[in-house]
Amino acid sequence: MTVRRVLGRIGEWSVTHPAAAIAGVVSVVAIVAVVGALRLSPDAGTDKLVDNGSAAYEGTQKFRERFGDDAIVVLAEGDLKKLMLTSDIDRLLMLEMCLAGRTDSTGQYAAPVCQEIAELGATRVVFGPATFINEAAARSNEAIAQQIQSLQGASQRDVQRALMQFSQTGLSIGTVLQGLSIDNPQFVSSIVFDQTLPGAPPKSKFGYLFPSDRGALISVRLQPDVSESDRRDAIGLIRQAIGEERFALRDGSYEISGIPVVVQGLADELGSQIALLFSAALVVMAIVLLLVFGPPLRLLPLVTAIGSAGFAFGLLSLLGGSLTMASVAVLPVVIGLAVDYAIQLQARFREAADDGRRPPAAAVFAAVRGGPVIATAALATGVGFLTLTLSPIPMVREFAIALVAGIAAALVISLTAGLAALSMARMPEAGADRRRSGAEGGSDSARSLAAARVRATAIAATARRHAVDGWSRALAAAIQQPGRVLIVATVLAATGWVAGTGTKVISDIRELVPSDLPALQSVDRLQAATGVSQELDVVLSGDVTTPAAITWMSDFKQRVLSEHGYGPDTPNCLAESAELCPGPALSDLFDLSSGRPVDQSRIDAVLGAVPEYFSQAILSRSDAGDVAAMSFLIPVMPLDEQEQLVADIRSELDPPDGVDAEVVGLPVLTADASAELSGSRYWLAIAGLFAVGLVLLAVYRSPSRALVPLLPIALATGWSALVLEAIDIPLNPMSATLGALVIAVATEFSVILAARYHEERGRGLSVGEALRSTYARTGTAVLASGVTSIAGFGVLAFSRITMLRDFGIVTVVDLTVALAGVMLVLPAALVWAEQGFHPLPALRHRLASLRPGRSADAPA
Repeated sequence: MTVRRVLGRIGEWSVTHPAAAIAGVVSVVAIVAVVGALRLSPDAGTDKLVDNGSAAYEGTQKFRERFGDDAIVVLAEGDLKKLMLTSDIDRLLMLEMCLAGRTDSTGQYAAPVCQEIAELGATRVVFGPATFINEAAARSNEAIAQQIQSLQGASQRDVQRALMQFSQTGLSIGTVLQGLSIDNPQFVSSIVFDQTLPGAPPKSKFGYLFPSDRGALISVRLQPDVSESDRRDAIGLIRQAIGEERFALRDGSYEISGIPVVVQGLADELGSQIALLFSAALVVMAIVLLLVFGPPLRLLPLVTAIGSAGFAFGLLSLLGGSLTMASVAVLPVVIGLAVDYAIQLQARFREAADDGRRPPAAAVFAAVRGGPVIATAALATGVGFLTLTLSPIPMVREFAIALVAGIAAALVISLTAGLAALSMARMPEAGADRRRSGAEGGSDSARSLAAARVRATAIAATARRHAVDGWSRALAAAIQQPGRVLIVATVLAATGWVAGTGTKVISDIRELVPSDLPALQSVDRLQAATGVSQELDVVLSGDVTTPAAITWMSDFKQRVLSEHGYGPDTPNCLAESAELCPGPALSDLFDLSSGRPVDQSRIDAVLGAVPEYFSQAILSRSDAGDVAAMSFLIPVMPLDEQEQLVADIRSELDPPDGVDAEVVGLPVLTADASAELSGSRYWLAIAGLFAVGLVLLAVYRSPSRALVPLLPIALATGWSALVLEAIDIPLNPMSATLGALVIAVATEFSVILAARYHEERGRGLSVGEALRSTYARTGTAVLASGVTSIAGFGVLAFSRITMLRDFGIVTVVDLTVALAGVMLVLPAALVWAEQGFHPLPALRHRLASLRPGRSADAPA
């Protein structure tokens, strides 16, 4: 059974059973969309930005499993000496215990929110300055007690030697007699501040706690498998805790920051903005359809598009997907294609109705004549999109699956419920608008409404007339000078392909959100006070507690720091020379600066004596093996500089035998994501074009019929790249996948117009007549669907979210170049395919002069 007969049967069934067709389609779409929508939630995380099989991703996951999720950072901002050497340190200690869900010495929680944090159970580790000093005091007191006990009965020489060693700690006997605790300013000062440097700045080796003299950092790491809802609750409870009066600082203030906070802020902002902007886009598209698209059922294409998009997102949710930045990009593609499917079928329906067929017969005619062409275009587009599943980036693969589901839904809805609705439509009679206007003339408001409708109709008619006139002139140029059109189009596309290689792809979340987003402003304040705002880690596995491994870690850390502007004389992380700052590392537990080699017995003794509070951030031991961590703190920097920093650190990785090392963390993932998105854009587009060509070749069994529609599709990708580079719009995870939009829409338009052209040629029309007839009928429907989508998604260009705004601009550019491709290049390509390629007249004249026996002045 042929495709035409199958689609005819579908059309006949939909027409003869319109209620069943509409009810069935609406029920299926509603169930999938509603059930899926209940499970779909915004996901602005970074896990789907990179290849799940990459070393950086696996290393980051290993780090999170052993040491906790990305850190939520609480900045205690103020003069560091006042924070550490006054009663504020006691308030810091109480806050850190609260954030860890711990009780005080009496077994009570300091505040009700502390108990809520404990009951939530989302916290893995809290590492803060006050707890650090408190633990140091406890361990120091234990060591002193052991030392005193060991000196009982010792010789005078042993006592003097012990006193000399003690004096090297910088503590006086008076300080010890006062008791080593966080309430002892001299002890705290000896731990935090370097008395050997002018101004006594904070010690550089504790830069992860005291990055500058303007504040201290509390890091809260959640459990690695924490759910989105628990993460949201945990962030909310931390906000509530730092607002408690009993934790308030006398000489400072708190600020919550960190990547999880930024991600949550983006997800909230993204969800609200998407709902608002896409609602506005649908309203604009509805208005445009009412103005540029004729009756009946002018809004039916938009209803079809909404149903298709709802089905696509519902199915994505049911398959375990989420509302990521890239999945939002599904909307313009699915809505644009669904609108065009419906408009093309309605255009065929109106042609049949104009020839005198009743609506049911006209609907069957539309299915038989328009259905196979639309199905071919949908098949080619869907297979082209399936090539995106080859991408190593999970977010792009989800994008492809949702697109294919949306295309299939759009085709089925258009051929069933859409045709059923058309079969029940009442065709407008001549003069109906004038009679309606006369009937509404009973009141002033009715007359005003009628007058407004008439003016809007007149404006739309004028706009359509100008558009058709412009299209006709462009069509005439393409018919008369196809060689010139193809050469200019190819040169522009080639220029765009070259220029597009320099287009930036931004994947850093902070560059994609509004600058006034509270979460982003907290990051700015964090960096202003400390000089850093994010963490980059090196995770090591294997024999990480051997002398060779400890020595290598120490050398590696010092080498990386010195090569990036942080040396022994660097005052703090605010120094202009510092590209990064030291974080905690396993090698910090051993003083290797004196040159004394470390042996295994010393390592075992230190690791056995170090409390879990210190070791939990740098060493994780389990039956699966030991994993050590080394961290660096870095500021916000341009993405290219961040990529170079990551590359520099990777180049220094040469661990000893038995140890594996990998640079991990969010900065690494964003750098790799940018490289992946940039590197895969072109080869995925080429694979998509190749897949589209194979489908068309299989359907038409003619190289010419298959390749000619591909020409404007391929060239449109270059034009899009050229325009985006010219207007300096960078790509992001949402818009980087929209190269597929050019291929999708251009494929749809090209296949439908080329098929109509061959249909007209089959009726005996000449090349010019067939093209004019094609563009007068099917071309106007293509123009209507293109203008509708452009107007609707142009609304996104007014978004306050950088990511959505650039996404809207890229969408408008891609739809425009797709329209330009079928308006200018496709007619020239069709003429060329039938009449041969004719270059520019001057070039043709020059070529003719080179033939043997011909002169340059001889007639061609």
